[in-house]
Amino acid sequence: MTKIPIFKRLTGLFGRSGARLRVSLEIRPDGIAWAESGRPDAGRWGFIDCLPARRQAALVELVDKHGWSGAATTLVLPLDQYQVFQMDRPEGVEESELGDALKWKLKDFLDFSPSDAVSDVFPFPKDASRGRGELVNVVAARKVLVSELVRLVQEAGLELERIDIAELALRNLVCRLDENRRGAALVHLKENYGQMVICKDNTLYLSRRLDVTSEDLRDAARQESAVQSLALEMQRSLDYYESQLGQVPPAMIHLVARDSVLPLASMLSSYVAAGLETLDWRALGFESDLDSRCLPAWSAGLPLPEGGRP
Repeated sequence: MTKIPIFKRLTGLFGRSGARLRVSLEIRPDGIAWAESGRPDAGRWGFIDCLPARRQAALVELVDKHGWSGAATTLVLPLDQYQVFQMDRPEGVEESELGDALKWKLKDFLDFSPSDAVSDVFPFPKDASRGRGELVNVVAARKVLVSELVRLVQEAGLELERIDIAELALRNLVCRLDENRRGAALVHLKENYGQMVICKDNTLYLSRRLDVTSEDLRDAARQESAVQSLALEMQRSLDYYESQLGQVPPAMIHLVARDSVLPLASMLSSYVAAGLETLDWRALGFESDLDSRCLPAWSAGLPLPEGGRP
């Protein structure tokens, strides 16, 4: 999010740590992705495989090993642990009260009661509303899930500063790829699904889940169908960005995948109008590729570039 912790009504107003070290975590069903930032010797990242039953012990071990006790921590929710909806912004409601004002409208969208949800809002770009009035993005997650993640972080001795969501974490990276400030796109492929994010001027315009698995892309018998399906979803996202949001599609889509052996850019290029290239980590100052499992956690620790909209 931007200025305040998302889901602040659940977790409370966290104290701001004076420590220079900052840690970002993405706690997933298959393990914990982490990244450091904020001090001269920081800049490390990693992923530890663990089942949910062992993640408390695993997180405590990470804190002890890396000296994170008391570190200001950002918790990133994976894409499959929350939902985002666009709603009309009610007139005359203060920014700080928007979440509460819109929460009960979620009953028309959620498959569980709004009373069991925790929610917050972030801006919808005004130049993308296309005459629909002022809109706002509303994020909702199951309260019990977020509460458990908060407990894990706090009991490990970390100071929880904010909770973020995957697309807003990735925005911090994508905005750095937008050199001409005309918009930039990133596709992050995980094991069981992918995510496409388009940003412009430090603002998130579009986020889409891409329903393709890494296994399908690797399997010779299913590969062609999987590539075509992935390309179709990517092209539909670009078309939506242009026709429904009124924006000029980015000329290049940057790809990040754990399986760097597959020539995904060339495999997809015949089906997608935009150019495609694997993200060049060396151009971002890396000596080797970042573990793609750490991408949201690492991106969450990046400050937004100056000069764009907050």
